[in-house]
Amino acid sequence: MKIKIICGYRKDQEYSVPIEEAHKAYFLFHNRDADAIFSTGVAIQGKDIQRIVPDYQGTMGWNETHTLDDYDMKEIRNKGIDSKIQTRMMFAKNISQVCTPQHLALPLTEVRKLYKESKLLLK
Repeated sequence: MKIKIICGYRKDQEYSVPIEEAHKAYFLFHNRDADAIFSTGVAIQGKDIQRIVPDYQGTMGWNETHTLDDYDMKEIRNKGIDSKIQTRMMFAKNISQVCTPQHLALPLTEVRKLYKESKLLLK
């Protein structure tokens, strides 16, 4: 699964990154002076991030220029991908406000395990 970090209005200002790094993206969004490098090699400053959205085309393996239609969204919903991405994005947003810089280097699933083990999260 993937998310898009949108830094401008042009297509070349949209960056697809694995959902496992969503907490890093949200951390940057909340900490405008911070910067980070993602596993895709993209380096982004927090002040440049305008939006963080699901990347359904990337998640489904479709061409990034493919325009989603009703049939595509039905397939995404039927596979449960929309709810899985939304759940992970919500967790990443919440955890980004309390995680340490060391946690930003870890995949989201590892951070989730750490917080579950320390009983800081109820889910």
